Amino acid sequence: MRTEIDLDAAAAAGLIGEDQAIALRNFQAQRDGMTGATSEKFQLFGGYADLVIAIGMAMVLIAVAIFVSTIIDGYGADQSFIGMIMCGGAAFGIFRLTQRINLRASPAMALVLTTAFAGFSIFAAMLALIAMIGTFAHALQFEAPVLGGAVAIHIAVMRIHWRRFRFPPTLALITAGYAFVALSMVDTLAGFDLRGIMGAAVALVIATGTMIAGVWWDLTDIRRETERSQIAFWLHCLAGVLMSRALFSLLTGTTMADGELILTGLSLDQFPWVLAMVLGAALISLLLDRRSLLVGCLLPTVGIFEGFGNGAMSAIAGLMLAGTSLIFFSTAWVRLRTGLLALLPERIAAQLPRTSLTAQGQRPTRQHKDLWRLH
Repeated sequence: MRTEIDLDAAAAAGLIGEDQAIALRNFQAQRDGMTGATSEKFQLFGGYADLVIAIGMAMVLIAVAIFVSTIIDGYGADQSFIGMIMCGGAAFGIFRLTQRINLRASPAMALVLTTAFAGFSIFAAMLALIAMIGTFAHALQFEAPVLGGAVAIHIAVMRIHWRRFRFPPTLALITAGYAFVALSMVDTLAGFDLRGIMGAAVALVIATGTMIAGVWWDLTDIRRETERSQIAFWLHCLAGVLMSRALFSLLTGTTMADGELILTGLSLDQFPWVLAMVLGAALISLLLDRRSLLVGCLLPTVGIFEGFGNGAMSAIAGLMLAGTSLIFFSTAWVRLRTGLLALLPERIAAQLPRTSLTAQGQRPTRQHKDLWRLH
């Protein structure tokens, strides 16, 4: 059985009728036990061959990045100009290579190339500004105007990439990079006592904006049959991660620049705050019918209780919290969501996604063909 995206493309091309596409979706939903929208299908790699070549390309690009970093060590004006040429050339080569591959057939390869393009292009912009103004600074200690100008250039460059390829994870990757930059700037500019509060506020603002963007993409594809739903999937994943980041910054006073890319260091007495975050993320996820938001929020908590017992006990605590939460909410997802929608006023419930029409019925204000009619 082909994916929802394939069926939508085939119907749009006139190869099959819309009624036939709906019949195939219904048949697949009966086999899976739920609609494709509820199961949140997405494509991470196209097959083993795609995975192997993606791993190989990642190794090559990492080697190139290490080579460039050795050339521009010191960040003087001359080294910055050479680095700009090298990073810009690498970004251009990656862009041309991306044009030659089928992104939908090779999503793992496309993910590696898109990530590398974003990285090389932002460093090319930074080094170009440094070369022009003659700044001598370390990579993570650029002055705010330099970093802000580089981000502005990078936004324009990534917009061109997005308009050309429209690869689903692109927006989430860009947002994640800018979130890292913003949290690093908070660490540099804020006072020591305010770093945690300001870092949490910035992470929460970005998480909220990312989640709203994901909801918007969901609303443009309410049945989640096109690649728009995959764009929303990645945005919701990132929003969940940033929610965890915001709570962690608030409780510990650390930010991205402290080397805390992996969240660790909470004590057991802070467990209620983590549990409240999980329950809040679960509530929002159930309302939006998006497991990816909950998963993004839970995965960073795997090693979060570093202050609990020895290393083994802290790992056990984090793994049990994340694992049992994922199992519980996944197995009871449809039942929990149906019960939750029943508690809401009808006017509000009607505005929320109804991805499983069999379980939740049609919207009172619109008529749809059933995605999955039981006989």
